[in-house]
Amino acid sequence: MGFMKDVRNLQKTGKEMTPPEHRGVVGGFRAMKDGVAQANAMMGDLAEQQKTQMLMATGIVGQATIDSVTDTGVTINENSEIAIALTVTVAGGEPHKATLKQVISRLAIAGYQPGSTVPVRVSPDDPQVLMIG
Repeated sequence: MGFMKDVRNLQKTGKEMTPPEHRGVVGGFRAMKDGVAQANAMMGDLAEQQKTQMLMATGIVGQATIDSVTDTGVTINENSEIAIALTVTVAGGEPHKATLKQVISRLAIAGYQPGSTVPVRVSPDDPQVLMIG
């Protein structure tokens, strides 16, 4: 009898811990969708970290002039994601156009204005893969 009471208490506690929007059949699907979205975000972060490591190790150092800056409407931790149109120049290469999306601190946004020059690292395999820094 004590075992069944413990099981009931665990079920009750589980229901109390489940947010209202994740209860029931529809809520279960919503919970799965939210979990998949979180996993995708984590995988995207991992891919971005790998890209950064690759560019730091093998990227060609160059300079880029900012042609335009556009707010994407995405905010992460109260920092804006912006789309930056660049004219990229690397040693021994022709200038080329590239676009980069990057989350920028609100405090640093003034440094990303059209006409500014920023250091970049460009992938030796694909000149459209680059990072500022």
